[in-house]
Amino acid sequence: MSFLKDLFSTNRRFNITYAMLLVAAVSLPLTTFLMLPIAILMLLNTLTEWNWREKWHNIQQHKAVPAFFFFIGIYLIPIIGFFFSYDKIRALNTFDCYLWFLTVPLVLFTQPAELFTTRRIRAVLHLFAISTILHACILLVVATYHLITTGDSSSFYYIKLSFLRHPSYVAMYSTFTFFLLLNFIHHYKKHLSKTLTAVVVISLILLGILIVFLQSKAGLLVFALLALVWAVYLIWHAQHRLLWSIGVLIVATGSVLLVMKTDILPVNRIQETVTQVKHHKSNPYGRGSSQIRLTVWKSALEIIKKNLPWGVGTGDATDELNLNAMHQNYTNLIGHHFNAHNQYLQTLLMVGIPGLILLLLYCFYPLYFSLRKRSILYGSFAVILIFNILVESMFEIRAGVDFFAIFNVLLWMLAAKRQ
Repeated sequence: MSFLKDLFSTNRRFNITYAMLLVAAVSLPLTTFLMLPIAILMLLNTLTEWNWREKWHNIQQHKAVPAFFFFIGIYLIPIIGFFFSYDKIRALNTFDCYLWFLTVPLVLFTQPAELFTTRRIRAVLHLFAISTILHACILLVVATYHLITTGDSSSFYYIKLSFLRHPSYVAMYSTFTFFLLLNFIHHYKKHLSKTLTAVVVISLILLGILIVFLQSKAGLLVFALLALVWAVYLIWHAQHRLLWSIGVLIVATGSVLLVMKTDILPVNRIQETVTQVKHHKSNPYGRGSSQIRLTVWKSALEIIKKNLPWGVGTGDATDELNLNAMHQNYTNLIGHHFNAHNQYLQTLLMVGIPGLILLLLYCFYPLYFSLRKRSILYGSFAVILIFNILVESMFEIRAGVDFFAIFNVLLWMLAAKRQ
C-alpha cells in the first residue's frame, strides 16, 4: 500500500484519473467489463474542469501537439462513418467501441506534464504485466486440471486454452508483456535481487509457452519477428558479453524455427496456413480460417472499389460484406457476419480514403517516434500494432481498441522523456 501512496500527488483530479488508469491496467487482461465505465468516468473527470486554456498549455508542455492530433484523430472514423451509414443505430455502436481512442489522449495529454512521471507511467505498465501474467497462470492451471481429469491434451490448444478471450488478443497482450519484462530486466539487471530476477525469468518462460500453445498465427509471427529484433538489439548492446548475446540470437532463431515446425499440438496453425494458401486456387472457398480470410479480403476489395472515396459507413460494412458474398456466391462467407479481418481494409470499407489516412497516421507515427527516440519498447509496440491489424479488424473489438489506445499514449510519454 505504501508503494501506491507514493504514486499519488496532491492534485485531486490527477489522482482520480491516475487511480482509474491503474484499475484499467489491471482489468484489461482479465475482462473488458469495467473498461467502458472507466473511460466515461475519466472523460467526465476531465471535462468538468472546464480549464481548456490550461489543458492546451499542458499538451504543449508534453510537447505532444502532433501526437495529440494523430492519436485523437482516429476518433473521427466513427463520426465520418455515421454520416455515410444507412443503419444509424449500428453506426452509433461504433462511438462507444472507439471511446478509449478519444478518452486517453484527451485525458492524459491534458494532465500537467510534471505529474506524469516516468515512475508513474512504469507503474501502470507493470500492473498490466502482473495482470497478464496472472491471466496466463489461470489459463495454464485450468488447462493442466483438464488434462489431468480428462486426459484431453487439446485443453492446451487455441480456443480451449483461451476460454476467457479470443486467442489473438491474449497472444497480443502476452507478447507485449514478454518484451516489457525483457526491457525491464535488460535495463535494471544490475539493481534486481536474485528473487525478482527469478520471478521475471519464470514469467518470461510461462508467457513464451502460452504464446506457442495459443497458436494465434499473427501472435506467433509477431512474437518471432520481435524475438529476432530483440536478439539483434541485445547483441548491439552487449559490450563485453558478445558470446552470451550471440547465444541469445541462436536460441531465438532456433525457437522460431521450432515453433514453425512443431507437432506437439493437435494442429500447427502456421503449417495449416501454408497448406491452405498453397491450395487456394484449387479450393478458393474452403472453410479454413486462412481461406476465409483470403475470400473476405477479396470481397472487401470489391466493395471498396465501388464506394471510394468515402466508403459505405460504419453501420453498413458487415451488411455489405454479406450481400456481396451472396451476389458473388462466396459460399464460405454466406450466412456468417464476418468483418474484413484486416483493419486497413475494414477502415477503407467503412470510411474510405480519409479513414485510411487517419489509420496510417495512428499506426506509423509511433514507429517513426520510437526510432527517433531510440525506444525499443515503443518500437515493439508499434510492430505489434501494425502487424496484428493486418489479419484482424482489432479496432472493431473493445479488447483491441482499449489496449492500443492506452499503451500508445503511455509509451509515447515514456519515449518522449528519453534524452
